[in-house]
Order: sequence, then C-alpha cells, then structure tokens
Amino acid sequence: MPVTVSGQWLNQYVAPQLLKELRDYREGVIDILQAAPKGAITADGIRWNKLLNNVEFFVNNTEPFAPKKMYGDKVLVEWEKYDTTPTEVDDAEIRYLAYDKRAEVRVRHIERMKEGLIKHALHKLCPSDDSNSQMPVMRTTGELINGRRRATFKDLTEFLGVVRDIGVLDPSQWYIALCPEHVVDFVLDKDAAAYFAKREVYFDVQSGNLRSFMGFKFIEPMFCNAFDASLNKKPKGAVLGSGDRCASTLIYAPNTVYHIENVRVLYKSYPISDISIQVCGLIDRIEDYGMGALVSGS
Repeated sequence: MPVTVSGQWLNQYVAPQLLKELRDYREGVIDILQAAPKGAITADGIRWNKLLNNVEFFVNNTEPFAPKKMYGDKVLVEWEKYDTTPTEVDDAEIRYLAYDKRAEVRVRHIERMKEGLIKHALHKLCPSDDSNSQMPVMRTTGELINGRRRATFKDLTEFLGVVRDIGVLDPSQWYIALCPEHVVDFVLDKDAAAYFAKREVYFDVQSGNLRSFMGFKFIEPMFCNAFDASLNKKPKGAVLGSGDRCASTLIYAPNTVYHIENVRVLYKSYPISDISIQVCGLIDRIEDYGMGALVSGS
C-alpha cells in the first residue's frame, strides 16, 4: 500500500535553460553520441525504421533480373527515466543559511545527473559478453602485474584487425573509452619505442593524454566497465571479485543515439523540502554491431 505523507508533490518543469543545458551537454563519452533524428522523436520514445537489405551482387550475369520488394522493420524505443535521490532541506536551513541551499542542492543534483549519464552511456553501449562477432570482446596479453595483464600496443593492433572485419561505413568514427588502467599501460608499454621514435607522437607529456592511434580516437573517462572471468559484463556499480577485470570500451559513434526529452524538478515544499531531478531521455546503440571491449587478461 502507498504511504501517505503530508504536503504536496509538485512536478514542475525546470526553467528552459536547464533542459537546454542537459540537451546540449557534451563531455567525454556523451560528446561523441549522435543526436536523435527530429522526425523519429515521439511523445513515447524514438521510432526507428530499418530496411532489410536484400540487394545481391553478380559478376558477368547472363540471366534477366527480376525486381524484388525491399521490406523493413520498425521499432519504438521507449524513453528511459533517470532520477537522482531526494535531498532534504529543512525550514531552518532555508531561512537562516547565508546562501540559497535549495539552489545549491539543485546544482549538485545536476552534477550527479551528468556523471550518471556518462556511466550509463558507457555501460549501455558496451557488449554484454563475447558472443557476437560484430561486437568483439578481447583480452589483453601484456606483462602480468597484480593479477592482471597489461594492455599493449600489440593488443591494440590486433584488436584493430578484428574491428576492421565488422565492415563499418566510416572507420574514422571509431572511439575507445580507455579505462584508467589501460591509459597507464599504454604509457608504460616497453615496446612503444619499436613503434615510435618519439613518445610525443602518441602521448602528450604535458596533459598526460594519449593521442589517436591506429585509427582509434581515445577518450579517457574516469569510469569503466568490468567483465568476469567468463567475459560477461558486470552490472553497473557492482563490487568486483577476484576474477573480474576492468575494460576499455569500443564505440562506433554513428551507431549511437543520445536525446534528452524533458527535465523536471520533483519538489515537496512542506513541512520539509525534498528536492530531486528527473530526466526523461534515451542513450542506446541503434543496432548490435560496432561496439566492443578490450578487457584486462588474467
């Protein structure tokens, strides 16, 4: 049974600038995600139409061709709902603090929402396991340290060979969201000198960031996915066990979608103010291809 409490919940649409801020939010992984086509957006979600390609190719054909119909599939992907947990602000804090605590609390909620969107994007786009060759998952093979094998440029080169077999239309749109462990691994790779005479070619010594390499563009978020010993992706936020390893996530940008439909502040004003943020939107991959993972070996 629902619990009744005194006071009223007011579902208030936030000022337009807050909705615009989240719609225009572009940082790290979010920056490479593709906007949803305007014509595909509905009140309930995003509509996708997909033609099933039945076109065939012949060489030196001598028989007459009979035209065929090309049929398609349609799907409605419903909006996801993203929430922050409510923060309590009592009447005394509102009246006597030297700053507007409710406004500051709302700022903190938006910051946590943005952080949550990055984590959600990384987890949502990454394959669940290694069962789909169109979304390859590979282990690193470098030096064994603290129970895991370092990532090497050799691993990255071999991963590129597997990725190229997917056959995407625009190879310039490959991105890898590097887990912090792999960033360090590539910087310390003992064989790097065999690939580059100058480390500055692939590594910015001032910022500490890795440059694009072998057709991959690198992103360095502070969060990453993890896989268990059987190469099954761990749930988001799961505590890692002894056989679990961190992973860098491969993303083919044209196969992604990011859209924020609306933003609301959920606010109960009496007797104690409870404030939270609710966002309705969608982060997803369009089809099950073009994503992947490079997982630390054991």
